[in-house]
Amino acid sequence: MPSRQQLLRVRRIFLASSASLGYLLLCWLAFASGFMQLSVAGMLLLTSAVLGSSAIFLALTWFNLNLRFHDPSLTLPQMAWAIGVIFVSVYFAENLRALFLMMVLVVLMFGAFRLDLRGFVRIGLFTVFCYGALMAALMHKGVAFDWHIEAIRAPAFFVLIAGVSTLGLEMSRLRDVLQERNRDLHVALERIQQLAITDELTGLYNRRFANEVLDQQKALADRGTYDFVLCLIDLDFFKHVNDAYGHAGGDSVLCQLSKILQRLVRDVDFVARQGGEEFLLVLSNTNEIGAVHAMERLRHTLRTTVWEGFPELRLTISVGVSRYLTPEPWQTTMQRGDRALYQAKHQGRDQVVVI
Repeated sequence: MPSRQQLLRVRRIFLASSASLGYLLLCWLAFASGFMQLSVAGMLLLTSAVLGSSAIFLALTWFNLNLRFHDPSLTLPQMAWAIGVIFVSVYFAENLRALFLMMVLVVLMFGAFRLDLRGFVRIGLFTVFCYGALMAALMHKGVAFDWHIEAIRAPAFFVLIAGVSTLGLEMSRLRDVLQERNRDLHVALERIQQLAITDELTGLYNRRFANEVLDQQKALADRGTYDFVLCLIDLDFFKHVNDAYGHAGGDSVLCQLSKILQRLVRDVDFVARQGGEEFLLVLSNTNEIGAVHAMERLRHTLRTTVWEGFPELRLTISVGVSRYLTPEPWQTTMQRGDRALYQAKHQGRDQVVVI
């Protein structure tokens, strides 16, 4: 399936091709009116060149061959080719030179999609070169010029070129500013979304996001062979930590515990801070036995943990475990986990209880 960037490039090439087809129609009208000094074969050759170039640019983009170039949009080659075709056709319709050359301005407007200052300078110099080559070819052909008119026509053409290029450059700059602001807005929105689902202190997911995860876990479990277990973890006698080390010390302990929980859980599991010193683990694709083993490992780990900044501190946890039973609300599972946690504390703490 084509990417969004690829479709945008194809769309721009299609727009450019549409403008080329419009110019080709203008050439045929001039030919029918007798202004083109070309035979039918010459017009068919011009038509083939225009249609063939459009097909080539479209094919390069559609098959991602354009990615091999420095500028995947191929803006500069397309513009240079279109301007070259215009000057060639002017050579064979000298009486319509002023009219046909106005099409160069249309081509320059397409530069606003991609070109920077360097690009506009390059295409401007290329246009000047083509104009000089055209005049030299017409003089070699024997066309008589009124140099008083040419002295006005040429500067007027180049003033228009400069004006349109300046306008296109400003549009390109505004486009870049808009893209940069969109990127900044995207980063800010991601940051806001991250703040909305995470606990400010520990960096774990917060209770609100945990509720959303539990809705998803329930939906998966209700479909068939999928189990999950809730583990409610509470630090024992955490008030003593705050009393002894202050709230800053307590916050440091909570942050260290959060990192321990993140290291111990699997990628498919989920850990959140419920509030205060209470944490929630959602263990996916497991049962009560597996959950108890995991919580016993965690309990023994914490009993031997040396807390950074508080080497003499020893902490234990109480854990309530409850498995989701289809099709009950997950809130019911949570209530059983709360009862199990309360029972663990009532029975002396530092233990895992399953209900």
